[in-house]
Amino acid sequence: MEFSPNMENLEYGCSLIKDLLNVPTYIIDNEGNLTNEMSPNDLFNPLYTSKQAFFKEVISAKKLHFPLIKSTSYYENVIVIPINNIGTVIIGPVLSSNPTRMLLDELATTYGKKEMEETLNEYYYSLPVVSATKLVKTCKLFYFIFQKKLEDRDILIQNIQPYNHLKEVKISTQYILEAHQNSSFHHDPIAEKKIYQFIIDGQKENLLTYWKAFKENTSFDFGKLSKKNEVRNQKNLTIAIITLATRAAITGGLHPEIAYTLGDRFIQDLEELQEIKDIHLFTENILYEFADKVEKTKRENYSRPIFQCRNYIYKHIYEHLTLQSIAEHLSISPKYLSNLFKKEVGIPISEYIQQTKIEEAKKLMTFAEHSLSEIHALLNFTDQSYFTKVFKKYTGITPKQFMKKPVSFL
Repeated sequence: MEFSPNMENLEYGCSLIKDLLNVPTYIIDNEGNLTNEMSPNDLFNPLYTSKQAFFKEVISAKKLHFPLIKSTSYYENVIVIPINNIGTVIIGPVLSSNPTRMLLDELATTYGKKEMEETLNEYYYSLPVVSATKLVKTCKLFYFIFQKKLEDRDILIQNIQPYNHLKEVKISTQYILEAHQNSSFHHDPIAEKKIYQFIIDGQKENLLTYWKAFKENTSFDFGKLSKKNEVRNQKNLTIAIITLATRAAITGGLHPEIAYTLGDRFIQDLEELQEIKDIHLFTENILYEFADKVEKTKRENYSRPIFQCRNYIYKHIYEHLTLQSIAEHLSISPKYLSNLFKKEVGIPISEYIQQTKIEEAKKLMTFAEHSLSEIHALLNFTDQSYFTKVFKKYTGITPKQFMKKPVSFL
């Protein structure tokens, strides 16, 4: 079923969705202008400077070809549906679970809105609670009426894989090769730790491709937590994953209350699923969202130049990094970058580069089979003696002593 919808029918469909779920619906034309708004009340999130700021965040700058379900910076969920020749429909915002007082206090404090705390509370408690499962079904129904039939995966893939497909294939191949070297995920603490390390680092793309590599390896034994019911078994495994992912996100810097609230929401939504394939897809989404929240938290802690600087160092850690080369990449003066970095991060940029290289060396020792001479060369240390000196400075032990330690999880 596919046809060119007109505005009258689209407005009627939005009105029905608004009444059915008690949620706002918006129609945005292709130029970004609001052409229709239907809302059950006049409340609007006071953390946004305007509705236009809200629309700008939820509508991707890149043209969508499939609907997506996404979270805002303020833990609301929305459905974003592109409609041919008209524009975009936004359904929401909604919440996945009831807001907690601690979460609202954290939002008010973090964004400097303590004077608007009462308004903020009124707004969040007015939002309907709609599970992820119901959001997907709503998305499918709306898109089917006005565009064409979709599968669940068509919706969620757009939300959880915003990265280049060719890069994914290359990384997945590498991870699958690594995966085949391990006989059992369930009994491999190193492989398990690597997945949660991606959450700690906020590396959502690498996390997802690595997780898929494990799923494609049929030699893995994920363990049985329920002998009589495979659906229950998969749910129990996912609950264990949620617990560990929550801990990893907190280690990565996500506020504990936010992490626990997110974990509780996932467990509630999980219990509504009855198909194993839905549980597998949901698990991918869980891992991605935790990593995404950590990445956003790390970004918000620093100004844009410092976030870009840290990100550049992380991505080019195997290269020879200097203040001059990084400043040139960011198009700012070395002196300005040096002063700003020391002010926001608390240490000189040269020291931060060293620390980051040592953290990467620890991962190479834990997750790979490189010799110490290979590791110091990969990370551009002048020689192994200097590498050992710097490593001991930041860890208190030598690289050889570190490699003899048992693998600790999180």
